[in-house]
Amino acid sequence: MGGVKSKVNVDVVQEQVKNDPVVMYTKTSCTFCTKAKDLLSNVRVTYKEVNLDDLKANLPKEYLGIVNGLVYTTRQTSVPQIFICGRFVGGFTELEALRNSGHLFEAIAQCTGENASHE
Repeated sequence: MGGVKSKVNVDVVQEQVKNDPVVMYTKTSCTFCTKAKDLLSNVRVTYKEVNLDDLKANLPKEYLGIVNGLVYTTRQTSVPQIFICGRFVGGFTELEALRNSGHLFEAIAQCTGENASHE
């Protein structure tokens, strides 16, 4: 019967976001995705990018389940969707607010154990 489980793959999303301190789900033509990538690059934060357009092209059978798992996890349908230490923090606006408040490196240090005083 397949059911909802085959169409909502939360496990893949959880696996992807736990392996890197910063994971960002993006789309190729998304200007806020570009802004978020630029922000992280400017403050020298490495991140793993999961481009949903590439995912659709390369893994068409798994694509819908992964996207639905992402939406189920975050309750958001727009990109970028940014995770720090496996926790969903939001999109570009929330990332920028974290940086502007001086808490971006602190948030990353929660899972890397690195000194948080980079900002």
